[in-house]
Amino acid sequence: MHKKLVGLLVALAAVTGLLLIGGGHASAADVRDTPTRVWVGFTPAETKQIAASGVESIFDTPQLRPYWYANPDRDSRYKTFYVPGKGYVVYTSAQAMVKEAASHPNGRVWVSYNKTLPKPLTLWTEF
Repeated sequence: MHKKLVGLLVALAAVTGLLLIGGGHASAADVRDTPTRVWVGFTPAETKQIAASGVESIFDTPQLRPYWYANPDRDSRYKTFYVPGKGYVVYTSAQAMVKEAASHPNGRVWVSYNKTLPKPLTLWTEF
């Protein structure tokens, strides 16, 4: 399953790159590799392109939904809260989180792949 998730993360970055090139923006995602995580960060312009394309909805598919966490910005309307037996949860979609980040002038998204967690993907928003 981890190979499929990494493949989806790479596909998201590739599709985003194609959308940005097609839209006249030359850019590359900010990729950082640590011993436990791989981070892919997108600029505010890239975040707006992702939100407009709908490509982030891949996270909301039944096949991928059980394998990712959400970590919204502290000022997000989507709050995390603790549910016994489930841990911290956010009741929203990836698409809604990305659109919210894109609506802020400096809003951006990050996707991380954690090499040690059972839910290895995390979608982060920052604005």
